[in-house]
Amino acid sequence: MNVFQQLYKSIYSPKDIAKFRYQGIGKTIRFVFLLALISILPVAVQFISFATSAIDTLRESVEQDLPTFSIENGSLTTGHTKPIIIEREGMTIVFDATGETKEKDLDEDVNTIAFLKQDFVVINQGYVQSSSYSLFGDTSLTKEGLLDILDSLNDLKWILIPVALFILYLFTSGMTFLKVTIFAMVGVTLGNILKRNLQYRQSFRITAYSATVSTLFFTLMELLQTYIPAAPILDWFVITVILYLAVKEIPQRKMMK
Repeated sequence: MNVFQQLYKSIYSPKDIAKFRYQGIGKTIRFVFLLALISILPVAVQFISFATSAIDTLRESVEQDLPTFSIENGSLTTGHTKPIIIEREGMTIVFDATGETKEKDLDEDVNTIAFLKQDFVVINQGYVQSSSYSLFGDTSLTKEGLLDILDSLNDLKWILIPVALFILYLFTSGMTFLKVTIFAMVGVTLGNILKRNLQYRQSFRITAYSATVSTLFFTLMELLQTYIPAAPILDWFVITVILYLAVKEIPQRKMMK
């Protein structure tokens, strides 16, 4: 049975999940990597869409709509004395060297690129990334310099985007392995409660497959951009329930006479 058949079986059959406890650990590890890949699909789609359009949109706005400015000593300065807000193709660009606009004032539900007094902020699908201008050190950045950087990013985007997604995939894989490792201990506990003969290495295997339904559900919800209240708690609950059902399918220990 290949990993995709196992993925299908794991959606509805705790009995089959219980059988997977005897398979090689290498196959289970490949399955965990598959779950991590599935879970990042919504973020990858949104990131690619945002990154490919944002650079062109931002460059056009910087060139046509923003005044001359400079970033020196960790601060944005310009001769313009009022905040500028530009709406373009599903994106909001905020330019405010006055210090009136703070990161907390930005709407996290709107894709935004903000040049604030001390920080550069990017908001994409509710994810907020803020960087201080102090990262430039003693280097001065002007409007013309920013346009040159955006041109370079545009030329390199099909190299940078895969690299960024690969780093995201590695991080997500690590977190997925950590979650499976923790819940495998829950599986051992359930095995003891239910008087099932379940070793930790076997629990690790069935825990990986018990995470399938939760992973697919939350991936679908993210693709549909549907907010789920208390999502982590629901995730843990679903994994625990399916893990319980899988452990229950394991034959009980034989009692010594």
